[in-house]
Amino acid sequence: MERLQSEAPSHTAPIFIVGANRSGTTLLRLMLNAHSHIAIPEELTYFQSSYAGVPIEEWRTPKLSADDYETLVREFVNNASSLHPELDAPGLIDTILADGPGDLRRPYATVLNAWANQHGATRWGEKTPGNLFYVDVIQEMFPDAYFVYVVRDPRAGVASMLKTDFFPDDVVFNALSRWKHARVGERLLHAHVPPNRWCTVRYEDLTTEPEPTLQRICAMVGEPYEPSMLRYHRTAENYMKSEAATSFNAAATRPVTTKQIDAWKEQLTERAIAMIETVCARDLRQYGYARSGARMSVGAWITLVLKATYWGLQSVRNWHERHYTVKHAVFARLRTRLGWA
Repeated sequence: MERLQSEAPSHTAPIFIVGANRSGTTLLRLMLNAHSHIAIPEELTYFQSSYAGVPIEEWRTPKLSADDYETLVREFVNNASSLHPELDAPGLIDTILADGPGDLRRPYATVLNAWANQHGATRWGEKTPGNLFYVDVIQEMFPDAYFVYVVRDPRAGVASMLKTDFFPDDVVFNALSRWKHARVGERLLHAHVPPNRWCTVRYEDLTTEPEPTLQRICAMVGEPYEPSMLRYHRTAENYMKSEAATSFNAAATRPVTTKQIDAWKEQLTERAIAMIETVCARDLRQYGYARSGARMSVGAWITLVLKATYWGLQSVRNWHERHYTVKHAVFARLRTRLGWA
């Protein structure tokens, strides 16, 4: 599982933090961002968006007119500058458009290079969890890139998802979301990224043994470990959206703690735990998380089968969206028609 040594690290190669949501990717972003050579901004969600209606897979030759390319650039840069007002949006737009329509790499790399330069860093990174589903595209764009794949006990991940309003209030759907990240995401990493350019990091290791874990990541990407990385919390709020720093990611503004590792034991019912352990059984085994012994009742099995079937049907209907996950109530349209919503 641990491939954290690189034979020939590149000191300017970008670093991508990927993984399922609520797995500790923000914590790791802030830790790496506290390194004097690395700058990692808020999520840009570039690969999950179809700017100007062009799939990111067509990044080399998007076949856009000059006007459409300019629209794409302005939309992306303005969105990025709304998250990071210190960026010179007009200047970036002019720079990107200086040579006329280009590929879809240019806007993304230009903005992130500008962010790194603004913060005195020699290399940039990006943390958008859903980028896990676009690892093949990212690898094509940036052949020298490094990837850090963050995993977390799926029971803790689901418990955390249930406390935020941008995930469904549904144990099974959230467990299936984590199952998809693990199965699809890992397959892409294995298939498209050289073994010495990606590693897996458990949230539990990052919080119980932060220094050696960060040292191993630094060794892979070719940077010296810096103690300032453990002091990330002193400036964390400067690199976070205010709503994140004060609500769903507030823990990332405080010193590293192990308090959240086993919080799921008090937050989840035995039925919920049994369902998550059934859906994510392989992940528990692969990453060394012991099962609780919670048993599935007949009712839980029926619920799980029905929801998993619905999930599968919706996934087939939305096959063109790599990052698709069900985020609405089961049979939502029918429930609305019948007045049950």
